[in-house]
Amino acid sequence: MASGQTSKEKKYDRQLRLWGANGQQALESAHICLVNATATGCEVLKNLILPGIGRFTIVDDALVTEADLGVNFFLDESCLGRPRAESACRLLSELNPDVHGAYINDSITSIINSNPAFISSNGITVLLLCAPLPTNVLHTLHKSHPETTILHVYSLGFIAALRIFVPEIAIVETHPDSLADLRLYNPWQELVSLAKEATQNLEAQTEHQHGHIPYALLLLHYLEVWKESHGGELPKSYKEKNEFKKLINSGMRTNVAGGSEENYEEAVAAVLKNVKPHEINSDTKMVLEDERCRNLDRNSSSFWIIARAVADFVTNPNQGNGLLPLSGGLPDMKAESKDYVKLQTLYRQKAASDITQVSENVSRILATFNRPATDISHEEISLWCRHSNFVARIRYRDLSLEWGVDKKHAETIQSDINYHPDSLSAIYVALRAYQMFLDDQFASNAAFTHPGISDDRLAENSLAMANHAKEYLSTVRSALGVTEAAEFPGEPFEAKVENWIKELVRYGGAEIHNIASLAGGIVSQEVIKVITKQYVPVNNTVLFDGVGSKTQVLEL
Repeated sequence: MASGQTSKEKKYDRQLRLWGANGQQALESAHICLVNATATGCEVLKNLILPGIGRFTIVDDALVTEADLGVNFFLDESCLGRPRAESACRLLSELNPDVHGAYINDSITSIINSNPAFISSNGITVLLLCAPLPTNVLHTLHKSHPETTILHVYSLGFIAALRIFVPEIAIVETHPDSLADLRLYNPWQELVSLAKEATQNLEAQTEHQHGHIPYALLLLHYLEVWKESHGGELPKSYKEKNEFKKLINSGMRTNVAGGSEENYEEAVAAVLKNVKPHEINSDTKMVLEDERCRNLDRNSSSFWIIARAVADFVTNPNQGNGLLPLSGGLPDMKAESKDYVKLQTLYRQKAASDITQVSENVSRILATFNRPATDISHEEISLWCRHSNFVARIRYRDLSLEWGVDKKHAETIQSDINYHPDSLSAIYVALRAYQMFLDDQFASNAAFTHPGISDDRLAENSLAMANHAKEYLSTVRSALGVTEAAEFPGEPFEAKVENWIKELVRYGGAEIHNIASLAGGIVSQEVIKVITKQYVPVNNTVLFDGVGSKTQVLEL
């Protein structure tokens, strides 16, 4: 641990290594609102309070029951009969004194009816909604606060599910395994000159010199040798690359200690990964071709302005000429320290030159909207350029499309059922039936009860949910233009749905703490990704089967 660290840096040292100072600042600026202090909800908050979110608010009108004490570690016997929001807030706040906690002993329905601006006026950035909640409340919150991240969570017995609602998330720091880009098919002049210098008179070099040429320079040398005997063409096919490996091996000295040279072995191992044309990956292409990149305006975010500057860099023959900015990353390789540093410096200088050109493009774009060049920092541009081939943009489907069962939703369900025998779609259908059952309960004047809460109504509740499942599947068939139930989804799948409905009814709305804890880890991980805009969050639904220990992600 560095001696000059502040107390906060010491406290959060491990996580700062994961998402850095920018990610930590984003966390500390976040305000999480938990609706319903269930065991799962409290587990999620625990995992966000410990790494240091700025604030949290718990909204819940329930009183603590004995059932709560059996599954929720953030409630104790002294809380029995007291407001659940207040009790959970008090104990969760003890986890981290740097985090400010608040509570409201009321239902979210009552709050948004009396104060529609509750979310925006309190600066809430993430809404964490734990079932049970009426569907119309989900729609109201989603429609009235389209820019707010909303996560809807189920945790029922051995089943857990998560749905993320956020219009769009643009991610620069996706954290790929490596940022290294050797550009062997597109070397710049300084790199070519260094390779020639390092590999001249190979036969006359000493054993030490020959065995310490960085493999990137060896590859460049042997690519030139290859081109001389192949009409100036580079190895492209798998067969040609295997032949190219043999060419490299032919230059390796075997009359040395160990019978081989490590740098040559590294060169051979790097062929398939590095000896290829520069390619812009599909996610980056999607960003550079996006309408928000092409059609900027004065209010465009820095992400899209830099994206446009990078797109201009790529298409400009005097800048990238079809290539993205160089990342400047260089993998470890067998070499003398001074030679490795020399090569590393060359890559970094080229990356810095590319960043300078992109920065000039950014300044030009900002000037067209009468915005100062200082609106976007050099650090932000540099970060974008280094990660340019790994950026991502996710547009989440609107909740109304899912619950309205549009054609894309129906096709996703159909495809998953038809082509994935171990699919968890049956759990999704059972949860849809459960949500429809909840809506019936909320709409009635009777006191709310979960399906299965009363032993003498198990069969009645199971039948009601089975009918809701049939209603949903009928809607899916209509969207697909399918008329017969036998054609879709078929008896085997319907039997799976029936079994999961029986399980849900058997649970009677109960949570199991180990599943709540696991779900809390899954959900909080996705919340952190969205808040920090680092790593790639799921799109858009996660299903968890605790019986079979399976997880599935579906875009519904």
